[in-house]
Amino acid sequence: MFSKMSSSKEQELNIATFKNGKLCPYLIADSRLAKRLSGLTQIIIDLDNVIELINLIDTVENSEVSYALWMSAVVTYGKCFASAEGRKSKLELEHVKIFNKEAIDYHKVLISQRNEYFAHAGNNKYEDLRTCIILSPIEDGKKILEISSFGFKRKSISPDEVKMFNALCNGLLNVVKKITEDI
Repeated sequence: MFSKMSSSKEQELNIATFKNGKLCPYLIADSRLAKRLSGLTQIIIDLDNVIELINLIDTVENSEVSYALWMSAVVTYGKCFASAEGRKSKLELEHVKIFNKEAIDYHKVLISQRNEYFAHAGNNKYEDLRTCIILSPIEDGKKILEISSFGFKRKSISPDEVKMFNALCNGLLNVVKKITEDI
């Protein structure tokens, strides 16, 4: 039923560039600086993807679809700040400060949402569920009448959240593009 997927770390990269109909030779840059530039370019691609996802939220009427778009956007945004073996660059809180110091609190909310709600089941303010045991009156011997659960899971996204997230991602995108220009 499931096909085996390749787990090879080495991916083949085929580049063919032609000028005036003739094949041009190429080199793969492998310096520390080239790897940093590649990592920053991956971040640019991810931030562009986040912006696309955020912009799609306003175009859908189904709350489950908008929730899925939001979750994907927040997780991808968090990826830009996470350490990973393959990516040689990541964003830091300092980059958020460069864009706008007032965005730091909102950035922290997004990272918390990613880490404690979407990516892991942590302690958060976005969902809660409690079990309630309903007992019979004391004079009837406190027998269990019913066990039920109650709680909430936040799935709605306000237009203001969409605007703030969009502004933050566009601002960070400009910061990263400026860094790549300086390289």
